[in-house]
Amino acid sequence: MTAGFSRSTVDHALRRDWQLLLPGVVAPHRGPVDADTRLAAAALWAGPHAVLTGGVAIDRYGLPGADRSEALFLVPATARNRSVGSVRSVRTTREIPIARHSGCVQMVSLERALVDHGLRQGPTPRDLKALTIAALQRGLSSLERMEAELDHAWARGTEPVREGLDSFAKGAWSLPEDALATLFRAVPELANGLYNRTVSTVGGVVIGTPDVFFPAAGVAGQVHSRQHHSGYADDGTDLWSLTVEKDGVFTDHDIIVIGVTPRSLAMRPQAVLDRFRTVVSRNLGRAYGPVVVDGETHGLGAHDRTDVAQ
Repeated sequence: MTAGFSRSTVDHALRRDWQLLLPGVVAPHRGPVDADTRLAAAALWAGPHAVLTGGVAIDRYGLPGADRSEALFLVPATARNRSVGSVRSVRTTREIPIARHSGCVQMVSLERALVDHGLRQGPTPRDLKALTIAALQRGLSSLERMEAELDHAWARGTEPVREGLDSFAKGAWSLPEDALATLFRAVPELANGLYNRTVSTVGGVVIGTPDVFFPAAGVAGQVHSRQHHSGYADDGTDLWSLTVEKDGVFTDHDIIVIGVTPRSLAMRPQAVLDRFRTVVSRNLGRAYGPVVVDGETHGLGAHDRTDVAQ
């Protein structure tokens, strides 16, 4: 008997009405099978103590960009390593806490899923670093939770996670922003940039959160990527147009905005560096704003303005 059915009954149903999804797992119909059902079938095949991790788990946490080609499950050390098709279960001697469920599927924490993705599924270092930064930037994880997970993980294979953690701690919210910060860090005129800090009027009205801001010069830098700013909002707003138009709010307060694309950073880093260095150097000490960043007022310059907007 199998789940209350005799072997002959199952064989007969598979020839007529059912379909075999994985060894020992059937769908009681011949119709299409959606992603949720296939994942549930994978969990059934992996066993009652299996917990989803890796790229598919990352995606289920709402973090796009991970490779979902393999459903990876952790199982206790008493179980066996097995694989079939695009499903794999691997033994671990570590405890496997269940952090949440996706339907009927047990999942590890996002932090552990990221680490397992790096250790067991071989994403590119760039992709894994980008996923780590994105998880932190979107509030799906925290520096503390990520550090705690890394304390239990092997160093080999998790370097990109550690690098992403470090980059985010220094202010980068994406790989292009990290590239920008790395480019500026060795240049004295640009080393003191403030990354992803909210800029407000003295009256507390938020002007924006530039990718980098140089308060001594009143210069902001924005990395604009169609990949991250394209599409439409629920109300039909063109997100790319909105992103570009938001730069105009800074100019209303006499802040100079320098826009750069990820491609420019990758293909012409020296040109990007020279442009920022020139503009920042030429505008050191000028009057603008005033604006407030981290509780400090900037921008009045040597000669206080009398037409200060609150």
